[in-house]
Amino acid sequence: MPNLLTALEGLSVVAFVAVALATVAVPDAVLAPLDPVALSSGPAEERWMGIFMQDQHVGYAVSREAPTAEGGRVYQQQSTFSIQAMGNVQRVVAAGTAVTGPDGALQTFDFMLSSPLPVYARGEVQPGNLHVSVDQGGGTPEIIDIPLTEAPVLSMTLPAQVRGRDMHPGLTFSVPYFDPLTRSNATAHVEVQSPEMLPTGETAWWLKSSFNGVETRQLVDKDGEVLREEGSLGLRAERMTREAAMALSNGTPPDLIALTNIPVAPIPGADRSHIVTLTPGGVDATRFVNDPPLQTVAGGKITISVPLLAELPHLPVVAQGPVEEADTEPEMSIPSTNPEMVARAAAILDGTTDRLDAARKINDWVHHYVQKIPTIGIPNGLEVLHSAQGDCNEHTALYVSLARAAGIPARISAGLVYAPAIGESFYYHAWPEVRVGPTGADGAAGWVPVDPTFGQFPADATHLKIVNGDLDKQIEIMGLIGKVTIVVDEVR
Repeated sequence: MPNLLTALEGLSVVAFVAVALATVAVPDAVLAPLDPVALSSGPAEERWMGIFMQDQHVGYAVSREAPTAEGGRVYQQQSTFSIQAMGNVQRVVAAGTAVTGPDGALQTFDFMLSSPLPVYARGEVQPGNLHVSVDQGGGTPEIIDIPLTEAPVLSMTLPAQVRGRDMHPGLTFSVPYFDPLTRSNATAHVEVQSPEMLPTGETAWWLKSSFNGVETRQLVDKDGEVLREEGSLGLRAERMTREAAMALSNGTPPDLIALTNIPVAPIPGADRSHIVTLTPGGVDATRFVNDPPLQTVAGGKITISVPLLAELPHLPVVAQGPVEEADTEPEMSIPSTNPEMVARAAAILDGTTDRLDAARKINDWVHHYVQKIPTIGIPNGLEVLHSAQGDCNEHTALYVSLARAAGIPARISAGLVYAPAIGESFYYHAWPEVRVGPTGADGAAGWVPVDPTFGQFPADATHLKIVNGDLDKQIEIMGLIGKVTIVVDEVR
């Protein structure tokens, strides 16, 4: 069952992932009391866990659960911890509440992510539908309606799915699962692995769970309470007393960029490459996007072929037709219709009529405008326009926002890139793709990668794409962390 560490796994790819937690600079947060009406049937039960990374105690989580007057349950959870990316240590806080009915089915939830631009997600299960409102940065809330066949489970309500089950090795079950910030709606798969005797003489069970390829192990008691949870990269959470959970280690947390890099032999001329063939290991090559002619997956190998600048056509700036217009719409992290974004795009382009020229002007502007600072939070183009700082997530969100604001089809790509300036390794990364050519008869969609973080136009051919899309797609990358190896076969 995805729980605390499922969210934490997102932090292990801070080089590109719009994580489900964000940076704050506040004192240790105190969990707010539960609704007195909700508690009218009984007291809340409080549980504390310490959060560890590579044996360092970096944070804590606290959760509460209580009956409601209507016979259901109310759940509340908050986590606070520190993480490091390239020497930048930041504190992260997230909190949420969920209410279930007498049958255990989710009714309502809210989730708050405290960051320089706070994010709030609220949801209500309606007949055949999950109605979600996401408010990011105080703008107009994004309303999402997701068709349902049954009420989904959140990380806070997962323990109830174990209660009452006859636990034995080999037992498997699945539940519909929803992540409110990434808007990922999928199935969580759980397998009971083995029993463990507790010091109290009671039996607990080790479970393996997976959600969108992310795997974790949990030790749970007969009531489904998580006593220990383990993920990749040395991430774990353990049940502790309040005092022990808050007794954090001295010193800085492990650097997540260093923990997630993929070493390779030096690649001479990588920044000038336009064709790269490589062989991935550790996972099947089909886990990477097959998007010819830009990226082709065949026979266990991947070929990335980026056209030369002189080969790119010249089109009108504004998208033409429904196929192109579909990639100019706003998204959660891409506020392309915001008046500030539209005005800034117009100022950057200043009457430019050629799309290739316009796409390059935006790339150059974002590269020079945004200060390169590792940022742990949910990227949003408008926030980056205001703060003028961030990592590849922020560069990409701002570029795609500006391009779409100008009517240029653009999208988010995420995957890996060779970055010798940091080390002879591939690193998790995000970059934009822009449509600068028409869809051809062979199905080629005319997409070209660009990289405002590195100032590349087009981007070099070491940009190995795993997914296209916003947070709901990028969560798929979590399942690859710590598994992938790369051998570069050819560079041209």
